Amino acid sequence: MTSNHIHTWEPIWDLPEDWKTSLENANVLALMRTWRERMGELRTKDLYKTFVEKLKRQWAIETGVLEDIYTLSEGATLALIQGGLDAALITHGDTDGEPEDVILKIQDQHLAIQGLYQFVSGQRPMGTSYIKELHQVLTAHQDTYLARDTLGSLVQRQLIRGAWKLWPNNVEHPDGTRFEYCPPEQVSTEMERLISLHESHMAMGVPPDIEAAWIHHRFTLIHPFTDGNGRVARCLATLILLKENWLPLVVTRKERTAYIDALRAADTGNLKPQVNLFGELQTRAIREALSLSEEVVKDSTAIEEILESAKQKFNQRRLAHDKQIRTSISTADSLVVLAAKRLEEIAAEVQELFVDEKAQYKAYEFHATSGSGKAKYHYHQIIQCASELGYFANLRFYQAWAAMAIVMEQRAEVLFSFHGIGHETSGILGCSAMFYTKQQDEEGETVIGPVSPLADEPFVFTYLEDPPEVQRTFRKWLDRCVVSGMDRWQKGL
Repeated sequence: MTSNHIHTWEPIWDLPEDWKTSLENANVLALMRTWRERMGELRTKDLYKTFVEKLKRQWAIETGVLEDIYTLSEGATLALIQGGLDAALITHGDTDGEPEDVILKIQDQHLAIQGLYQFVSGQRPMGTSYIKELHQVLTAHQDTYLARDTLGSLVQRQLIRGAWKLWPNNVEHPDGTRFEYCPPEQVSTEMERLISLHESHMAMGVPPDIEAAWIHHRFTLIHPFTDGNGRVARCLATLILLKENWLPLVVTRKERTAYIDALRAADTGNLKPQVNLFGELQTRAIREALSLSEEVVKDSTAIEEILESAKQKFNQRRLAHDKQIRTSISTADSLVVLAAKRLEEIAAEVQELFVDEKAQYKAYEFHATSGSGKAKYHYHQIIQCASELGYFANLRFYQAWAAMAIVMEQRAEVLFSFHGIGHETSGILGCSAMFYTKQQDEEGETVIGPVSPLADEPFVFTYLEDPPEVQRTFRKWLDRCVVSGMDRWQKGL
């Protein structure tokens, strides 16, 4: 039977000529510039170093899970991230292999990401010899790989480490379709072209998230090694990010579907989903890092560190009066107005539904601007939502909100909270969206139901971004959250 191709191999292609307008994400770049300013204060602190080490361990574990080299339970994964890469933390029920074998593979992958940091500090140029070294390290304890024989049966074959493939490694699907990668005889030429194009991108100033997405995808199209190409691709993407003081590219099993979908979109020439995904993963990691700040200070015991921390706080107080901070606050104020107006429109539409209902049914919008007495309302819900999304909501720096209440037998609320991100005054602000219900118990006390975030991530912006552009992207995010909130309300009717 003749296979129906879903992808026929062709030489790798460059970034689109309009990459700056079609792929560049101004929000992510502004956040990263702000992050680099804060990073200098954090990188010498023990708790931040621990945070980065945990990121490395998570990267090492998840990069193997993504490739189905082994399975590992969520509980064992968390234990290894927190406690270190020790086989004693894995039981036979946690994985599909021997714990000792699994931990050896994870340690190989951990050694690879440690080497990326050393590579960056040594300022070596990326070349094919280094990529081969990476493959050797990543697969040091992987002797075989799964392949299909001429009859289509899965068989184990010997893995050759650190050398380009000698045989085609196209993927054959059960439905007869196939994905063609670079033929073995073209690998050397294509890899040299990959390095050459990468060097030209660096000279042009292509942003790290775009370049990481590009080199990751084009490398996977070449598929130069017999096995282990996905792991090497994530190493190369991480290396590009680290060179610009970004954080490692940690793609977990939770992002597997989005990750694969983004790669398939890139196969058709659309790199945007992959750039967006990499930007989202960086944004999440930075929020977590910024939320360490207060604990970093508490972790310091030497008097010199305490005094240095106090000095930084005094500097940050002065910073709060600078133009940068005023810019981010002004932008936040404008977003509060946008949210309040949109909720007022929705509340009016809901109120029309109550014309023939009970008189006490009603829907209305209410809000509080920064500095007003009501701005401190909803503390419990805001903190709970931020905790579920994995960051610290700084209500001391900035606090405002816009909400809509729908009052029936019980009261439902959709709340948008505007606040700082992280413990310190950095000029990074965000908005979280949530849904919850309120009702009174037998004693007349108000009981707040579970707080449900209406988006997987908060909307984040900085003083470096153009306010009209922030407002444009916020409107889209706002509408998605409103739809999610209204859907939760109607399902509870």
